[in-house]
Amino acid sequence: MAKNPVDLPGMARYIGSIPKNDQMCDFYEVEIDGNISYVYVPVGVEADEESP
Repeated sequence: MAKNPVDLPGMARYIGSIPKNDQMCDFYEVEIDGNISYVYVPVGVEADEESP
C-alpha cells in the first residue's frame, strides 16, 4: 500500500493497493468529463525526469 495515498476530491479517489502483473499497484478511480476510469499506478517505481 502507498505510504501516502493521494485523494483528489472531485477528480480521483484512492481505492487501495492490489497486485497487477506481478507488481503492487495503487488503484484509483478517476472521473473526467463525467466518465469514470480506473488507473493503476505501480508502487515503488521512480519517475524518469525526462519522461513527459
